[in-house]
Amino acid sequence: MFCVWAADLCPASFGDTFGARGRITVLLGETVAGRVGRRLCRVEQPREPIRVISTAWYTHVSLLRGWAPYMVDAVAFTTFLCGVAWWRRPPWHWVAIAGMAGVAALVLAHVIDAPTRFGSTYPRSFLVWGALPLFALGAAAWQWPKVGWARRCVALVAIPALAIFAGLQINMHYGHVPTIGDLLHAPLPGQVSPARLLIPSGGREPAGVGDAALASRGRVTHVDIPAPESRFDHRRGWIWVPPAYFSVPHPRLPVLMLIAGTPGSPDDWFRAGEALTLADQWAAAHNGVAPVMVLPDANGSGTGDTECVDGPHGNAETYLTVDVPRFMIEHFGVAPGSRQWAVAGLSEGGTCALTLVARHPDRFSSFADFAGNAAPTLGSVERTIRSLYNGSTADWRAHDPVQWFAKDASAGVEGFFVVGRGDHGDIQSVTSLAADARAAHLRTFVEILPGGGHNWYTWKRALRLTYPWLVARLGSGQTDTTS
Repeated sequence: MFCVWAADLCPASFGDTFGARGRITVLLGETVAGRVGRRLCRVEQPREPIRVISTAWYTHVSLLRGWAPYMVDAVAFTTFLCGVAWWRRPPWHWVAIAGMAGVAALVLAHVIDAPTRFGSTYPRSFLVWGALPLFALGAAAWQWPKVGWARRCVALVAIPALAIFAGLQINMHYGHVPTIGDLLHAPLPGQVSPARLLIPSGGREPAGVGDAALASRGRVTHVDIPAPESRFDHRRGWIWVPPAYFSVPHPRLPVLMLIAGTPGSPDDWFRAGEALTLADQWAAAHNGVAPVMVLPDANGSGTGDTECVDGPHGNAETYLTVDVPRFMIEHFGVAPGSRQWAVAGLSEGGTCALTLVARHPDRFSSFADFAGNAAPTLGSVERTIRSLYNGSTADWRAHDPVQWFAKDASAGVEGFFVVGRGDHGDIQSVTSLAADARAAHLRTFVEILPGGGHNWYTWKRALRLTYPWLVARLGSGQTDTTS
């Protein structure tokens, strides 16, 4: 029962399937020209059907467009306008309350350090949206003695309604939570129990091997990736495997690690980034072959920011470079070599992708950095050294990716930078990094996406653009098999 996998990776398929630009097609043609083959594999009958977790109808309701946002808008402003007895107080009272709400919104933005967390392109209208529920709260309190219970109740409803409205406006700007299901972290398409994908101790194939239903779609699972080496306090990660994963003998597939930003969750790439759809499309067009995707937790919480270094916030770097690869090799039977491991990420995750590959060319061979910073940072140099490196200037300097570029070039590392044209601060970082890479003879590519900002609309375009390049780098068309 021998299985040879050779995906049809002719350059034309890249442009046809993913709309990649001609320049990318030529680049990929240099790497994978002639790698055309056929799938020659015997698939056993399923031992037990894999049960895919279903979802309720409302989980598909969009939070970015359609009736739901419009309904929230209508409720929020109707209750706001009708709940405030504007004539009960002099106009200057409302102006004063509006001023205090605006100041409170500014203070809140300063406390959460909005430019650092959300990027330089976040609109100042965020402050107006944040001030609206604060104004409604102040107005409800100020008019309370002058109005009846009916108006009091309407005014109270306006406060959370305006808060939800503000949240939806911010979400629509970033495209972070596409549906109600994503907000509730509902099961993903193709999601199964980890037990169906894990290779048992001493075994050679996963429990779901030979499932005939896997001809057109991969499977995804939510699994705890332990941290015996790093002791990093982490959330559960996500793993997607292509149909080829269930072949006999089990193939050693390459791995693409996807890292989200902050604030965020490990599954952001599957939900907002549409990585599941992209990978399933690729696998369907290439005989079921695609890299395994692993989405580990790099921050420990939704608002954490480790910058993927070992420091006061936990040993995230060791977790991502030692614990996660070891788990994937031992329990998913993936390829162990560095040339078959790549990292891609956005914003903070983009910085992570660059830094992890730069410092660990023995573990990874390729990176895709989407709107990341030039180096791990928490804003100012002083704060970064203090909060990320326990005050160690030497550690701070050691995590400057540029210092490793010459070594990376000799190791055969390559990278891809993508940034939106509207993401001005990150364009400067990418331009500087690309110049440093050229000076060190490190091969990198740069793409500035027209109309793109610091948001998921840009980042999912970036992944779609770079995915064929990543696949070519990983060599997913020719997988090894376990003996």
